[in-house]
Order: sequence, then C-alpha cells, then structure tokens
Amino acid sequence: MTRVAQTIRKALCAAVAATTLLVVSTSAVEAQVPFWKRSTPTRVAPSPTPIPPGSVRVEVVLLRGKQRLPGDDSVVWMPDLRAPAGAKDHVKVAQNKKQFEPRLAVVSVGSTVDFPNYDRVFHNVFSVSTARSFDLGLYRKGKSKAVRFDQPGLVQVYCNIHPHMAAYVMVVDSPIHGLANDQGRITLRDIPAGRRRIEGWNVRGGFWSREVKVRAGRTTAVTVELDISSWRQASHLNKHGKEYPPPDDDDFRY
Repeated sequence: MTRVAQTIRKALCAAVAATTLLVVSTSAVEAQVPFWKRSTPTRVAPSPTPIPPGSVRVEVVLLRGKQRLPGDDSVVWMPDLRAPAGAKDHVKVAQNKKQFEPRLAVVSVGSTVDFPNYDRVFHNVFSVSTARSFDLGLYRKGKSKAVRFDQPGLVQVYCNIHPHMAAYVMVVDSPIHGLANDQGRITLRDIPAGRRRIEGWNVRGGFWSREVKVRAGRTTAVTVELDISSWRQASHLNKHGKEYPPPDDDDFRY
C-alpha cells in the first residue's frame, strides 16, 4: 500500500471514530436528562377538511284574498355577505316597444347599467330616487346611455315621455343575489354554512326579511308569503315633479 493510500485510510478511520464518539456522547447526555424534559419532535397537524357551502331556494307567493300568485317580480339577496372590492355587475335595461326590458334588475354596489333605446321614438330615462337620481335626456333609436350605481337601495326608473314605462333597479351590497323566475322561485348558491339573514323585495309585496339556517352541502327551502290585497298601481310625476301632459300620439311627435 502506498503512502498516499495509507494517509487516506487513516483519515477515514479517524472520521468514523469521531462520528461514533459524537453519537455515543449525545446518547449519554440525553440519558442523563429526565424524560419529561427531553424534547419531542414537532408534529404537523393535518389541514382541516373545508366545509362545503350550501344553497337557499326561495319561493315567493303573493296572496290576494284566496288567490296564491307567483311572485315573479322579486329579487333576493344576502345582506350579511358583503361584496368584495371590485366586484361589479354590468347589466342592460333596454327601452323596447315602449317598455323597459327587463322590468326589474339587481346589481352590486359600484355596478353600471346600460339603457339602450331600441324604439323608433325618443325616450328620456330618469330617476328621482334617493339611492340614485339621474336624467339621461332625450335620445333616439340606436343610442345608449349608462348609469353607475354607488349606493345601495331601490331605484325607480321612468321615462319622461311615456308615463306607463317603469323599471326598478335594486342595488345591494352583496355578491349573492338573484331574480325570481316566472314561478316566483330563486336559488342562491355558494353560501357559507351557518345562520344567515336573507332579504328580498317584490314590486307588489314590498320588502321582507327572514333568518335561515344554511346547511353545508345542502339546500334550504324557504317560502315567503306576501299579502298584496291592498296594493294598487300608483301614478308618478315627471322629472320636473309635475303631472304628465294628456296622452298624445308620440309616433308623430318624435
């Protein structure tokens, strides 16, 4: 064996001996420490299983005497679940055949609504509601104007030329909201489990509020009955706070 090989062998033997001594010394030291003072390895707890959200299925029923009518002009939202910053809707309420389509819309705070004119006559969309007042002025077919809604509340929308035209924009501070179908039914999804408050509004039945228990991964059914026996269609003033002029054939005026 060469001198170099002998030197390497001696170095390896010395390293093995030092390692063995260190292990023995550490074991000896730990043996002198009482077991209740000895350190134990840290265990990482498993991540908890996420709780699945639930759903709420709402049916709105309008009561008029013995009649039970579907609450199709209804909107529902979850007021306790606030909309995150930047969460906005962009919807359209068109003027078509001298009507607003749709008649009822719901948007989150900060959203924009377009009001396009599809009729061959002029329209003047306006609102004097506390939540949002505006006056879009006269504009013809093919034109569209937009309004941003920054405050929660009910906004009643009219045309300054046609008194029978009316629409409603419900602005809510919640990302979870919905409109009823023609059967008066609405399903809200992805709701955190627990006791929640649910609110709604109907064109004839007005505002209502309920408390529901949302179950994880399940659907909770809620039936809301609203008495509309005393409801009557109320007339409104124009944007100047005056009565509308007598009916005229606006096909010839505009």
